[in-house]
Amino acid sequence: MEIMVTVAVLGVVAAVVVPANQVQWRRERVNAAALELTSWLEVIARTPDQTGTNCTVTVTTGTNRAPGAQLASVNPPTCAPESTLNLPATVLGASSYNVGASSNTITFTPRGAVSSTVPIQVRISVDGQLPLRCVQVTGLLGLLRLGNNNTTGNVGTACDASQFNRA
Repeated sequence: MEIMVTVAVLGVVAAVVVPANQVQWRRERVNAAALELTSWLEVIARTPDQTGTNCTVTVTTGTNRAPGAQLASVNPPTCAPESTLNLPATVLGASSYNVGASSNTITFTPRGAVSSTVPIQVRISVDGQLPLRCVQVTGLLGLLRLGNNNTTGNVGTACDASQFNRA
């Protein structure tokens, strides 16, 4: 009888702990991808190509993107120490990334400005579930901002102004 009670208690605890850990795991993975993209774009914006040409970043969008798959590339390759950026690889889990963008290309001028007059958002989620993280590139100064939308995991949904940090 005592063994049955112990097994039942362990089952209830597992039923509560496992889903909570999955949400935290997705949050950490999507945060890592968004931070890596932001850092990489920051290097490109602040390190102009030595030839004085524009640096064009191409974001690879899609659903069910495998960990370690290419997230973005820059042309010419001399615009960054690494010409491609891959999605973070994982040790555990079989989850995949979803990546969406308001524009698949971001062009930085030699002075670090963005050639687009409208903000460009790259949106990332894991398994199409909460949370959604947005990286936004805005304006003549190439301002980079991180945002989060905790109401959806749909990469077709943009983060609005209230969901971005005030950096």
